[in-house]
Amino acid sequence: MDYKTILSQNGLSQTKFRSDLLNLFYTSKKSLLVQDILNHFKNSIDKVTVYRSLDSFEKKGLIHNVPDKRNLKRYALCNHEECSSTSHNDNHGHFVCFACEQTFCLDQIKSPDLSHLKGYYIQNLKLTLEGYCNDCNPQ
Repeated sequence: MDYKTILSQNGLSQTKFRSDLLNLFYTSKKSLLVQDILNHFKNSIDKVTVYRSLDSFEKKGLIHNVPDKRNLKRYALCNHEECSSTSHNDNHGHFVCFACEQTFCLDQIKSPDLSHLKGYYIQNLKLTLEGYCNDCNPQ
């Protein structure tokens, strides 16, 4: 995958760190905490750069914020057919594992359409399932 092209297409500067960070999201197949990112890069990059890059990626629809058991900021890749810089649609379920505390996107579980509720302006809907992931299943 050409990460520099993805960055360029989204109007983001094509730094080595941003390419490496995008690669990390694509290859990890899981959500990431800022601390996970810092650990991966062996603290060779400062937190400000990480936060700025994450903020830019989120604004461009490349990643989205996902629930975390400890209320920490956790990020996962967006479904690129549904997200862009003008439309950020991450209305799908999330699964939080009790054991490893990892959060997984469940793209196949769509949030319900609540537009029929008259008199309510819903700004945020979270569908979070909790249990044990395949790697941590105690059975």
